[in-house]
Amino acid sequence: MNRFEIASTPPLMNDILSLLSRADKWYLGGGNRLLYAPPFPRFLESPGLWDNAHYYNYELGPLFTWAILDNEGKELPLALCSKHWNPARLKRDFRLKVAGLRVEEESCVLPNDVASSVVTISNHSSKKRQLHIIAWTTQRNNPDGKAEWLKDATADEGVAAFTKCIQPQNRPLMEIACAFTMHPSPHSSALRVSEGGLLHPHWNLSPFFEGFAEHKLNESFQSEETLQAGVTFIALHRRITVPPNGKTEIRIAFSAAPAPQIAQINLDAIVKHHPIKLSTLNWDDHFGTVPRFVCSDEFLTRYYWYRWYGLKLNTLYGSEGNYEYPAVCEGIEYFRAPISYSAPCHMMENRWMHKPELARGSLLTFIENQRKDGRFRGYIDVNHYRQEMFYHANWGRAVMELHRIHPSEEFLAQAYEGLKNYAQYFDRERDEEVSGLYDIDNHYETGQEFSHRYTAVNPKADEDNWGEVFRLKGVDVTVYIYELKQALAAMAEWLGRNEESELWDLEAQRTKSAVLSKMWDARDGMFYDVNPATGKRTRIKAATCFYPYFTDIVSKTHVAGLKKHLLNVKEFWTPFPVPSISADDETFSAEPVWKGKRMNCPWNGRVWPMTNSHIAEALAATAIRFNDESLRKKSAEFISKFIRMMFFEGDPRRPNCFEHYNPMTGAPSLYRGIDDYQHSWVNDLIIKYVCGIRVNDFSVTVDPFPFGLRWLKIENVLVRETKLSVEVRGSRFEVWIGGKMHANSKLGSPIELQF
Repeated sequence: MNRFEIASTPPLMNDILSLLSRADKWYLGGGNRLLYAPPFPRFLESPGLWDNAHYYNYELGPLFTWAILDNEGKELPLALCSKHWNPARLKRDFRLKVAGLRVEEESCVLPNDVASSVVTISNHSSKKRQLHIIAWTTQRNNPDGKAEWLKDATADEGVAAFTKCIQPQNRPLMEIACAFTMHPSPHSSALRVSEGGLLHPHWNLSPFFEGFAEHKLNESFQSEETLQAGVTFIALHRRITVPPNGKTEIRIAFSAAPAPQIAQINLDAIVKHHPIKLSTLNWDDHFGTVPRFVCSDEFLTRYYWYRWYGLKLNTLYGSEGNYEYPAVCEGIEYFRAPISYSAPCHMMENRWMHKPELARGSLLTFIENQRKDGRFRGYIDVNHYRQEMFYHANWGRAVMELHRIHPSEEFLAQAYEGLKNYAQYFDRERDEEVSGLYDIDNHYETGQEFSHRYTAVNPKADEDNWGEVFRLKGVDVTVYIYELKQALAAMAEWLGRNEESELWDLEAQRTKSAVLSKMWDARDGMFYDVNPATGKRTRIKAATCFYPYFTDIVSKTHVAGLKKHLLNVKEFWTPFPVPSISADDETFSAEPVWKGKRMNCPWNGRVWPMTNSHIAEALAATAIRFNDESLRKKSAEFISKFIRMMFFEGDPRRPNCFEHYNPMTGAPSLYRGIDDYQHSWVNDLIIKYVCGIRVNDFSVTVDPFPFGLRWLKIENVLVRETKLSVEVRGSRFEVWIGGKMHANSKLGSPIELQF
């Protein structure tokens, strides 16, 4: 047994928050508008949540900080002793430079978009302590420049409120109603406007430092003051008594909402309920809505639950503006919006939730905001559209996989017309030769910029332009449309549109024939992109060239090519596979460098989890279709390496998910600062291949792949309203239905279930 194996089967985990706890993380979110996830935080050692948060994808901050003063009004400096995180809270312990006093702060962001800190002051002496706590926020106010400004600032019954107006360049105005309070209620409050100055969470730099006297703030709170340009400081103060050998608790909260009355109402949570308990309940409820999984491999167990954390962290349930349906954002900061490149990934994973609304919303959000020409928008802001952006994605596979678990004719009817219009756009605009193969027009729209794939047909393909920069018949794009037309044929049949179903099926077969005749190179044993200007294959070996292998396009004659190239250590089977382009390509770089410059998103050799998700499907699908035991083993090896890559320094307690990784060392793109990036699928792979649960149109196959696990258990897998469980012990496994043992078998001998 290796050191990362769990020795025996424990009961299925109930405390997922403890499993995911660690000391090196700080992201806080409740799965809605407000998210605290600064990529490069500067003030984690300071109390409160001072680094910028995001409201949707608008930067909002600072939120708040706090300080403790003695009874004479002098600050008691704090020193951070320890920091500990789980998805529900960030806990920090501070030492006060006063004998006998210690401070603990637990911070969270609730699903009603309230950021809160619970400050507990402990007195370990035999004397009571008279202290003051002051919490404050600072907001830039530039009413003339119209970048950030405040309006309607008030202070009433212990709550400070204002509307933060944010208007970044080339984006519409966002008005965020904010409310700020503490509990028990403050004894005094104040507003000050300062000329310029850095926004630091230090008491001695605030304008209140010289305005605290006679045990209170020098109260001043006039709305017209917020019209002055500068930096607006708003502070709340409370006198506190900490009993001997006792403790006192103060709750601080900052609410952000679409309207002032909503912001005020949401603050009630910190008065009526304990915010950390609410946050814990929120996350426990989420983890209870998905299949419960544990196995002897600590990496697989932890990553499974970490992935469910990341999906919720990036969820939006705002139900306003362009977001009529719930959806998952691609990531933090700039990526905090539904993005069409990653949305099918979210459908693939969230289909395993017990309720399908979030998975369905990831498609319906794009249909609701669909362009008139049939394209899906690449990036959907809550209050406007980025006109130039468009991304290719495999919508057909995602909608079919979702429907198999949560069948709904109503959902198919909602989705059909939008997907039909999307497919017709490709036939009309992306295949002028009527070849059955489809065009890539620029390197941004694949989400795979800076690659030899494109410069092979146009040396200027890597220039910063959307629109038609070049034309390339892409293997990946063509496979996406092939699977979309297969899905449309099935959807039309289920909806009783038999003639349309036959037409879609004919269209799909035409594309299949074109891929085999024009993209397959029998001599090389490789599928290639095609240059439409010459009709010739480019012969650039990119990871996307393997995408036909997760479809029924390939036959047994193609399997040798997959093994020849994908499993070749000199091409794609690097220590951490797979690089986005073959390691023997002239442009290959394991480091994120393109033409001598480190890039944000290079695709000339880096390992991208998005591509790895597809490659895992290609390997596993080929192994299953052609009953190839060697590929089953390679599939398990690949998925294991893929998941292990996404841990800091091989530490199973520290999972991550960055945009891309080094294929030789597995090092992530730390310099980007974008962790918990959701543009791939992992839990879907774990459930389908580690646990072996694969859902077909009218049956379920249970067939765990050979991962070498000593044991595995997954339960509460909901498929078509039926609950499944699977247990693996060594070389044998059992299937349970509705809590009763149904059948058992050995690895390699699938069990077929009919329901």
